[in-house]
Amino acid sequence: MIQSDPVLMDANSADIFLGRNPILDIRGKIVAYEMLFRSKESLDNHTDDDDLAVSSNIIINAMSHFGLESVLGDVDGFIPVSEKMLVSNTIDLLPPRRIVLELIDFSRFGEDAITRLQSLKRKGFRFAVEWINFSMANEKIVPLLDYIKVNLALTMADGKSVVLNQLSQPNFKALVADIRKQSPTLAIFASHVQTEADFDLCKDLGIKLFQGEYFSQPTLLKGKKPKAEQLSLIQVIGLLFKDSDIAAIEPYFKNSPDLTLGLLRLVNSVGIGGHMQISSVRQALVVLGQKQLLQWMMLLVYTQSGSKLNTDLQQRVVNRAKFLELLSQQNDIAQPGTSDQAFMVGMLSLINQVTDLSLEEVLAQIPLAEKLQNGLLHREGLFGQLLNLADAIEAVNFDEMESIRKTLGLTAEQITNIQIQAIQWSNELNSQINRAKS
Repeated sequence: MIQSDPVLMDANSADIFLGRNPILDIRGKIVAYEMLFRSKESLDNHTDDDDLAVSSNIIINAMSHFGLESVLGDVDGFIPVSEKMLVSNTIDLLPPRRIVLELIDFSRFGEDAITRLQSLKRKGFRFAVEWINFSMANEKIVPLLDYIKVNLALTMADGKSVVLNQLSQPNFKALVADIRKQSPTLAIFASHVQTEADFDLCKDLGIKLFQGEYFSQPTLLKGKKPKAEQLSLIQVIGLLFKDSDIAAIEPYFKNSPDLTLGLLRLVNSVGIGGHMQISSVRQALVVLGQKQLLQWMMLLVYTQSGSKLNTDLQQRVVNRAKFLELLSQQNDIAQPGTSDQAFMVGMLSLINQVTDLSLEEVLAQIPLAEKLQNGLLHREGLFGQLLNLADAIEAVNFDEMESIRKTLGLTAEQITNIQIQAIQWSNELNSQINRAKS
């Protein structure tokens, strides 16, 4: 697998948890990440995170220091900023063409903040706001805006949260129409897209940017038969876990030219053989060894899935596999062989979402050690805890992140540092994978 140099977070970032929410276009392609952060102090004290300016300052400095690609790859970043943060000089460290500033409580901004917005706009920054305060926005701010974020989960007067299209599609349609009437140039960005019905409703209304569980956790289509290539991949993965020899593996590739082509394109895209092009499965096995071949075969499951919504999933699985591997190498956790197993657990943890089989059905064909099986299926033991932490980070559940951090004996600084290392690594690998697919 590819290597990346360790990245060390600035010491001032020790108490900050980092979260990223992918933003996707209508094809399911990630076009931006919303960067979210929470201080450990606010979690420990069970208070609202009123130190947004401090948190933002740390993250912006980190992004500036390590390079934007370390955190965002080649897509844009949405960063929440308060009025206090807006008027500081820290924002000037960011590249204007890559950043969208999400304005918090913008309806209360004073004249100094509005002047600052106008200046940043001239430099090329874009601005996003929540629709809930849009009607109260200062008339000087509205012409500066680029995005308006509409939350499909409405909070009602009685405090209950409901999915908007289950409650009142006409109200949602009227809201979208009203936004477009007030400011026709604003791009509407739909968050909390939970179901296919949500997605279809937004598409019908011409909305082109989305965020929500529907994209990061595709629904398994019950009763649908897996593709022959997927079954072959799973069977080969099972053989590799058994340390089977090449004679047992080769027939699967001879019977599936598409499988062979996919593997060769994938391994050649990252220069596994140096200047030598790998031209056969036998050669791949010799050059890679069974351990690395196993990793590439698991990657192939995701890159061959053909799902229109697999961009986010592919990015997630590669990132979580590396994240679990790096986590398991920490001194308080490390055990012989654990990091390789942790990588495999991360790769297998989402495999049911691209094979049309349940996780139990997939694992029944793969001879995993019992502790790996229990971690994947029942979230037991160390691997279960590591997976739970990955889930909490992907869901941007800061309270859960803090709870698991304590159980594992890790610091917030360690976790954030590992996140950035894993992001760097997965961004580079996914870029190579996408080149191989093109």
